[in-house]
Amino acid sequence: MSLLKDLPELVSANIISGDTARQITAYYKQKQQADPNRQLLIFGILGALLVGTGVLFIVANQWDQFSQSAKTICAFLLLIIPQLFCVYVMLKKTEKVVWREIAALMLFFAVGANISLVSQIYHINGDASSFMMTWMVLTVPLIYLLDASALSLAFIFMCMIFGLTAKESGTFPNEEHLFWILYALPLPHYYLTLRKSPAGVLTILHHWMIPYVLTQTLFILSHQAHMLMHPAYIFLFAVFYFIGEHPFFKSGPLHHNGYLVFGFAGTVISLLVMSFKSNWKGLTDPVYQLSNLIVTPEFIGCFVLFTLAALLLYQQNRGKKWGDWTMMDITFLLFLILFLPGFQAITPAVILINLMVLILGLILLRAGAKQTHLGVINLGMLIIALLAVCRSFDSDLTFVVKGILFVLVGIGFFAANWLMIKKRKENEA
Repeated sequence: MSLLKDLPELVSANIISGDTARQITAYYKQKQQADPNRQLLIFGILGALLVGTGVLFIVANQWDQFSQSAKTICAFLLLIIPQLFCVYVMLKKTEKVVWREIAALMLFFAVGANISLVSQIYHINGDASSFMMTWMVLTVPLIYLLDASALSLAFIFMCMIFGLTAKESGTFPNEEHLFWILYALPLPHYYLTLRKSPAGVLTILHHWMIPYVLTQTLFILSHQAHMLMHPAYIFLFAVFYFIGEHPFFKSGPLHHNGYLVFGFAGTVISLLVMSFKSNWKGLTDPVYQLSNLIVTPEFIGCFVLFTLAALLLYQQNRGKKWGDWTMMDITFLLFLILFLPGFQAITPAVILINLMVLILGLILLRAGAKQTHLGVINLGMLIIALLAVCRSFDSDLTFVVKGILFVLVGIGFFAANWLMIKKRKENEA
């Protein structure tokens, strides 16, 4: 860094003192350790993955020609060598982030490969979900021993694979619910990393991986009361949205804020899904009587997520006036108010859901016009356009009328952008 190179010259010229120079050097050294070279970190992780894959292919090429003893030795050498490398890193390179991440990933995949090889050599039966659970339980300590965020990301992703596999196979009753325990194991590391290196590339990837995995796996709660998964997802996206609206996340660029993107996009998509009348018909089933609902995993999940969303709503808006609240703040409450009467009257609920989506789009259009923000305007137009597309699928309108509606929406896009650009030029002039 050029600043560090110039420090001796600045000290000799009496511009800064020697103590100040040492403090600057210590600051940048600590900053470099907390957020290492991103290219080196990314390509180091990719290199570790490629080396591990290459070794497996080399061994697999001659695998059938090995004796059982030779296969066993190869399997455990594959495990022992990464372990020795991890010990070396912990003793000699503990301050090097790239070394820690590479060592942790190598051992993580080595453990999985070793379990597979030993099972194949000695013909040990088992299903995929049991294999993944064993693999993750054995490797989760590495996240904390080596302070490895890349391994934390891999672990969270594997949790998703385990949850989906266990839900699909159903080998053991309620096995898929172990996902929630496994998913929680790396979260303390994520919290510590968030405090230590908030702008680190691996920390930012966590902001996307965590909501992505929860979005993909929430449906494992679904058993009998499937319709309750619709409000469950609405509440989950509300939680994401409120987390993303926290000043800690909101102060950064949008591509760093996976919570806000998943929260907003997920809410809009969920509302569009529920704007179809066919998605409400299951509410007439007897399973949705209150006495049957309160013991279902879906109801418990809804209750927990709603409570969490309500607490975050209160925390975020407790100092605001009612007029300062946005529609997104109360969308999950409005949906619940509309969903409950849907047990008795589906058509009014569907109409109001469509109206709510339309109002949300119009509010974004109005906000974008006030802020002269093309992105917000186009987002509002996109929501209205998606609503028009959805209604074109379940309406009796002719193709000509549908075509005219799409043409009008397209003209609206062009007109809104043209007027906004014109307004910007007038303001700049």
